[in-house]
Amino acid sequence: MAARVLVYTMGFGKLLYSHIYEMHKASVRKEWKQMLGIRVPKYLLKTTEMLSFFLMVDMAFMLTAEPLLHCFGYEADVLIAFTCGAWTDELSFVYQFFSIMGIFLYVALIFGIGSSISIQISEYRVLCLRAVKQVMLCFGVVALAILTFALSINAMTREVRNISMSHEWKDLGSIVTNLFQLAVGMLDLEVLGHMADESPFMLMVLAAFMLLVYTFFFNLLISQFCGVHSALAKDSEGHARLSRGEVILDTLKAVQMKRWKQFVTSLALEKRVDFAEGDIGLPGGLKVFEPAGANPKTQDQIIRFGGHTDPSLPWPEKHHDEGNSTEKMIQKTIQKSLQHYLGKKGGTDSDFTLSSSHNSSSRNGGD
Repeated sequence: MAARVLVYTMGFGKLLYSHIYEMHKASVRKEWKQMLGIRVPKYLLKTTEMLSFFLMVDMAFMLTAEPLLHCFGYEADVLIAFTCGAWTDELSFVYQFFSIMGIFLYVALIFGIGSSISIQISEYRVLCLRAVKQVMLCFGVVALAILTFALSINAMTREVRNISMSHEWKDLGSIVTNLFQLAVGMLDLEVLGHMADESPFMLMVLAAFMLLVYTFFFNLLISQFCGVHSALAKDSEGHARLSRGEVILDTLKAVQMKRWKQFVTSLALEKRVDFAEGDIGLPGGLKVFEPAGANPKTQDQIIRFGGHTDPSLPWPEKHHDEGNSTEKMIQKTIQKSLQHYLGKKGGTDSDFTLSSSHNSSSRNGGD
């Protein structure tokens, strides 16, 4: 009982208040859209809001068939009961139906909200939405095939009379039911085994139906799934981030301008942010500190030049040859090593320097 009261108060009550508020806001701002001659608030065009609205309607129907309300005070000695004479079998069926629909809507709503938080879930949602179109097309052509073969079998009165289970194929409704069960794999295959001896022509028609549905339509659906995945595999993250950006924009619309200005002011974006001590820095950024060994750099990426900072002056030229400086450092290291181990100074040192310079110049000339 406590769980049901919590569901109807915290769940249904919150949804009812939220949608009444959003509809009032849409009415004041005149944010409506005509769909099939009916004015619909624009906020209901979003997937999560639409699911939330359907869940509210579903819970309203559940409340009308709630056994706790129908059996409250029905018997004198029992005040609260979940089964009584007033709660009929029809009400039980209605309550169970809307309970099942509410569970599916609630799970779909959680999945929609989760896709706005996680990029991975949003990518999977994008793929599913693209694949739903292919599934609906496949179900449409399968339904058309079922109707076509049902009309054909309904015209085969002689063949239907010859089979032993003719009562299951006597009218159009039973034929459609059997073909649907055959398409989804629920029909007992022993029926086809008896039909092979009693009516081969009927068996050929059913074999053609199975060949068309299983071999062509379902395999085509699988190939369409592969095509959708290969087409969206590279761009699925981009689509997911775009859908997440819509959620961020909708959230920003709900923020008051006063709070937004306070937030922007607290960022101090007009303040210059220096890269190191002594830098003037640039405005429009946020300074974040990190450990010195997090991103080691062997060479400073910021090149500093002295002089005036007038924008009309040309940029100073960069006179720095990394190749020559590296080569000179290697030469000096080799010279110090030779001096240490051979103990030679003066002429030998200069000869080695000249020979090294000659070899480097000859290599440059050859290049």
